[in-house]
Amino acid sequence: MSISPSKQAAIAAYRNLLKTQRQVFVGDSKAIQAAKKETYVRFMQYKNESNVDILEEKLELADQVSALLRQNVVEAVREEEEGALKLHIKGREGNINFGDVAGQAKK
Repeated sequence: MSISPSKQAAIAAYRNLLKTQRQVFVGDSKAIQAAKKETYVRFMQYKNESNVDILEEKLELADQVSALLRQNVVEAVREEEEGALKLHIKGREGNINFGDVAGQAKK
């Protein structure tokens, strides 16, 4: 039994989104689980869709969401011993750590 090209594309898009979520939300299991659940629900809404135009539109949307997550997620982490927020901006250049943003603003 072979899998149709549209089903293969859907599986690839689904896996790509899950991989992106794991990379972007590394260390935040609640965010990963919430994103995984939402991705599953959205993909299951169209599991029996046969209209190729709708499927292509949804697969394009999945690619856009993956790119959006990779390029536009900002994570703020409070350092307990210092009480400062550290920003981690994930984008094309990787993870940029801006350090103690609040402390730098006061200078």
